[in-house]
Amino acid sequence: MLISQGKALGGAEQPVEVGVGVIKMKIIRLFISFLVLVETRSVLPKLIKFSGVLLKPVPSFIKSIHAWVPATSGMLVTHALSGATTEVKSSLGSQISLKVGETLDYQFYTSRYSAQSFAVEGLPPGINSALSYGSGKLTGTVTQPGNYQVKIVGYRYPGNSGSATPSFTVNVSVEQNTSILSYFNPNELSSLSNLWYESAWLGFFYKPETLSWLYHQRLGWLFAESTALDEFWFYDTDLGWLYTSKPVYPHFFRNSTQSWLYHLEDSGGHRFWDYSSETTLP
Repeated sequence: MLISQGKALGGAEQPVEVGVGVIKMKIIRLFISFLVLVETRSVLPKLIKFSGVLLKPVPSFIKSIHAWVPATSGMLVTHALSGATTEVKSSLGSQISLKVGETLDYQFYTSRYSAQSFAVEGLPPGINSALSYGSGKLTGTVTQPGNYQVKIVGYRYPGNSGSATPSFTVNVSVEQNTSILSYFNPNELSSLSNLWYESAWLGFFYKPETLSWLYHQRLGWLFAESTALDEFWFYDTDLGWLYTSKPVYPHFFRNSTQSWLYHLEDSGGHRFWDYSSETTLP
């Protein structure tokens, strides 16, 4: 115990007892205050620096994270054949120009993932589709002029079911062909020597390059016109306009009498049999 002097109420000094524990508490408080002061001086600059960071503009990539994350996760769970992930493509492009009688061989496929089935609409007359897993073909010989839009859609599952690709459009422009030879199926027409040709269904004929006339081996000279593949109107100087086609031949329709004729195989003296008059015609 420490003793110090203190004044009483009467003015006389009296001894006062001060405990050691009280002094120790004061020293501890003083030491803590000192530590707090030191720590405050060291932490304050850090706080100021941190507050400066908070006051800076937020980087754009951080701002966009809230929108980017859902979009990314959405792409991860979206099926391959939906949206723009998988689509129908072709190395031949989407613009095709042909003339009547020409052959088309157009190939297409699905990128990234393979479609298990396809829907094809708007094919020009004479064109067919051949489809397989992940790819397909448009093949055939065009028979009619015009502008066609062929739409192709790939599907995830067979039978055109499941998620689908965006519709792929092939624009096909078919022009009239001025050469009568173009109206014969090229797979059934053989070019011989000296401008002679052999048709698988019409037989042998001679076709000059600069004329619309042809000379048929058994029918003689005929002026030829056509608007579709393997369909012809022939003008005969004796019988007038005659119509025939691959499915109809050896029958001919005679326009002037509105009657049907039959082309005789042995036409040395007579070329046709007329069903309406039941007579032969030269």
